[in-house]
Amino acid sequence: MAYAQAPKASGIAVPAAADLGFKPKVDLEEELHFKFWNPLHYYRALNQHRMRLNLPNPGQFELLNKEIKTTLLTNFMFDGGRADLAKILSPNFQVMHTFQLGLPGQPSAFEFAGVYADENTLMHGKMDTDFNLQARLNHALSKQLQVKSQAQLMTSDAQSMFQVEGEYTGSDYTLNTKAINPSLTDGTGIYLASYLQSISHKLSLGAELLYQSPMPAIQETSLSLAMRYQPSEDRAWVAQTQGANALTTSYWRKVSDKCEAGAELQVVNLPSQGRREASCSVGVKYEFAASNIRAMADNYGKVSMLLEEKIAPGFSFLVSGELDHLKGENKFGIGLNLES
Repeated sequence: MAYAQAPKASGIAVPAAADLGFKPKVDLEEELHFKFWNPLHYYRALNQHRMRLNLPNPGQFELLNKEIKTTLLTNFMFDGGRADLAKILSPNFQVMHTFQLGLPGQPSAFEFAGVYADENTLMHGKMDTDFNLQARLNHALSKQLQVKSQAQLMTSDAQSMFQVEGEYTGSDYTLNTKAINPSLTDGTGIYLASYLQSISHKLSLGAELLYQSPMPAIQETSLSLAMRYQPSEDRAWVAQTQGANALTTSYWRKVSDKCEAGAELQVVNLPSQGRREASCSVGVKYEFAASNIRAMADNYGKVSMLLEEKIAPGFSFLVSGELDHLKGENKFGIGLNLES
């Protein structure tokens, strides 16, 4: 049996390979040559590698050694009599009164402060009896971007200052820019830019560039480098340079749930001024059930201690003391903290 042949199509356009979803074959050598000279290729490859590592945010550049600051007594020491009274007026607003009894040659002082804080905004201001005013404002424009400002109006114009700051917090890095006493007319002021990047889950590296112009004809720049190594949550190593003439290193260790210890070494080398010195401080912090004690000693023969006794919820009694064996000077302080 014979079968009839189907008639041949005539005048019908044949679709191209691109119309059917097939990509034309690209020369491999040409593609590699394009990637080699394209900077976006390296940027995308670097971002893909960072996403695979899933690195944490390293925090702020100025808080690299935050554990040492809370362990050593540098920011907690006081002498004379002091009383801090805080009143919580609402979940977002509180006021504080600070009384400082005068020492020989120093007048007594009183400070009034107010703090307002919510999820996105922090406002803090205080004024003393000499009408010195300090104010601070932090506002989060988004989860990553924050703007900060700080002003200080003192009776002495040389101590007054204004600072504006912007900070961007990425998934594994922090970028910060800062301007102190900026002048739009002559360009004077201090300008800083810092960048802190997580290299691994344990190591962070960063740099800070400082440009200052105290006078229109004078400009100075310096570069500071920083490293933070935290092998575990109970210890941290920090090394930071301040320009090319100063180096600060610190080690912090959480010995137990109640005990923390740390050491800090500072080296300054200024050949032009004939200055070359180093200082080392060692401190410990221990938390009891109802009290905290901090102690510190340095290589200059200075020994200090601070005891905070929690008498009742919201009420603490403080005793501080410092002995400087080389200078033969002693300091002693008593304080009260009351919060209601």
